[in-house]
Amino acid sequence: MCIACALISRPVNLPGPHDPAIAVTKSMAHTRAHRVITGVFPRYGIGSAEDMRRILTGLGFQIAGQDASSWAVTVPTWRVDVFRDIDLVEEIARHYGYDRLPTTFPPVLKAPAPPDTRLEQNRALRRLATAAGFNECVTFSFIGERSADESGERGEGVAIANPLSETFAVLRPSLLPGIVDSLSHNRRHGQRDVRLFELGTRFSRTGGERRTLALGWLGAGNPEHWTERTRTVDFFDLKGVVEVLAAAMGLEMTTRPATRPFLAPGRTAEIVVSTPNGAQRLFGTIGQLRPALAESRDIPSQDEVFVAELDLDAVSDLVTMLDIATTRALPRYPDIVRDLSILVADVLPAADVRGTIRSVAPATLVRLAEFDRYVGKGVPDGRVSLSYRLTFQAPDRTLTDAEVDAVMNTIVARLVAAHGAVRR
Repeated sequence: MCIACALISRPVNLPGPHDPAIAVTKSMAHTRAHRVITGVFPRYGIGSAEDMRRILTGLGFQIAGQDASSWAVTVPTWRVDVFRDIDLVEEIARHYGYDRLPTTFPPVLKAPAPPDTRLEQNRALRRLATAAGFNECVTFSFIGERSADESGERGEGVAIANPLSETFAVLRPSLLPGIVDSLSHNRRHGQRDVRLFELGTRFSRTGGERRTLALGWLGAGNPEHWTERTRTVDFFDLKGVVEVLAAAMGLEMTTRPATRPFLAPGRTAEIVVSTPNGAQRLFGTIGQLRPALAESRDIPSQDEVFVAELDLDAVSDLVTMLDIATTRALPRYPDIVRDLSILVADVLPAADVRGTIRSVAPATLVRLAEFDRYVGKGVPDGRVSLSYRLTFQAPDRTLTDAEVDAVMNTIVARLVAAHGAVRR
């Protein structure tokens, strides 16, 4: 409890502290102070006018009677901190002892504001990234201008007026330079398998401040275990982590080929999400760091580094599921599973095939997953065999084989028309 707030009488408007060489006289409504202090210290015998006079006089204040309800108090020249009547009331309470104030809770006059949804999202994303095997790192918001240019944001860095050094010359337009430097630091100290993420803010001249999640992966793509051979991380390992994060946020994510100056050609993609009106919105970038850039950061040339950067502010209005507790009844009716294998051009993205299937499938298609990709004997040159598993289920009835077969025929016909697919 703030005694200065509890014992306020009528405030006196003053421009500031008084000149220490001049004694100043203030008016103090001791009757109101008496009522308040008596209410605060009812059991300790404090609060009478004589008690207050005794305390103030002992502290060097001179008191003269002004009327029945107030005093004229002269402030000593050495007390430059006392220039309002509330300061005099505070002196009385302070001298008697704040420790004698009873423990009370302030009254709750209205319900507290709900927490910022972005904070809840940040906590959930940290838990998800940690569950995926990543460790959180916190890097400087200041980076060198060269690092800012190498991150593909040439000219976007906001210069610092008084930088500590050239290494901290601009506000970071991307979180990736800090992630890559942290990966390099761990690699130089003997850590061959490193997964790092950072959730922070990046700054640019055109975009302003953006809440961003960056991930970096170096080394093994799977844990060491005697049951399987350890392999090196690849593009699809990190893409899988991003898909988990997107699914947790309730986002429908796809990737499309892209180029970035700091990422390797042919191993770079843009991450886009679908909006309710069917439009595509850029969510981030994923790919392999250019080997030359990795070597310049003292990462061995044989080590492949994969990074991703997600713009969380770009999808903040689309997040629907993250950290929200929801329940639904278990299915009462059985599902029907169909496998579909097709031959398509080997340059056709698998995401396009999935999109085509979903565009003509009814709501009873509850799951769609790829389970095989084959190139070799029996597959013509320039073609690839893709296999999909489709799961159908209705919430209110048992589907029949005839219904599912009709849907499968529709899907195959659409794949043939859209992509020249051949069913195997």
